[in-house]
Amino acid sequence: LYQVLTTLCQLLAPFVPFVTETMYQNLVRSANQDAPQSVHHTDWPRTDSAAVDEDLLARMALARQVVALGHSARNSRNIKLRQVLARALIHLEPGAGELDEEMVDLVRDELNVKQVTFVDDASDLVTYRLLPDNKLLGPRFGKRFPAVRAQLAAQDPLAAVQRLRAGLPLHIEVEGEELELEAEEVLVREEPREGLAVASERGATVAVDTVLTPDLRAEGLAREVVRRLQNLRKEAGLNLDDRIVTTYEAEGPLADAIEAWRAFIASETLSVGLQAGPPDEGATIGEDQVDGHPLRLGICKA
Repeated sequence: LYQVLTTLCQLLAPFVPFVTETMYQNLVRSANQDAPQSVHHTDWPRTDSAAVDEDLLARMALARQVVALGHSARNSRNIKLRQVLARALIHLEPGAGELDEEMVDLVRDELNVKQVTFVDDASDLVTYRLLPDNKLLGPRFGKRFPAVRAQLAAQDPLAAVQRLRAGLPLHIEVEGEELELEAEEVLVREEPREGLAVASERGATVAVDTVLTPDLRAEGLAREVVRRLQNLRKEAGLNLDDRIVTTYEAEGPLADAIEAWRAFIASETLSVGLQAGPPDEGATIGEDQVDGHPLRLGICKA
């Protein structure tokens, strides 16, 4: 960290000279009186290619791709990131790379899922539908085009997709004649299996389980309460380590969620007290809706 800060200080010096000078004096000169008197007297940092970890960069790039696909899958069903989900399912084509345990933990946290599971075949996550490319096959087959469309629909989708993605032509029979269709002439539509939202790109397919159990919904509500309490702390001008006493007014599933996740909410917001009821006198008050449920919060510095 020290090396990162001092190198960053040198890199930024031409653009923010006064701030970086203060940083340099505090970081470097205070610890080493033999160092140059000013950051502006130091040599420009040189790149150390030996320090580049290509394997780590590749693993991180794949992890970021998987996370981006997971976010895209969530967004396709309008599921907020704060809503915890049961699992993420990942399929990686040969050559796409691998995720080690460290990166899997990162993906789990970034996607806010309880479990990450790898599957051997993308067909475990999606079903396939074969359609003819109208622009290419319409002029080629003319009146026989509807029959071609029907024959494509009658194919085994998984076997056909595997063949097409291997670069092999697809053979169909129309009116007693065997026809050969190239991969670019057939459109493959992927549709998520029931209970999943899916996104895929460059050899990676990521699905998230969209089934929300009562426990998952309650945890999602609790996380929303935490976010609102954190915003209320900022509004009250509290320091990061200030303890607070929190009161809340809620009903129904929201009240149940707060009670069930009381310890989590208190820990995340540094609440030494978390009680149902009206706000104390002098409290900073916030009112909002959480997933359609009214919520009134009050906080006081403990």
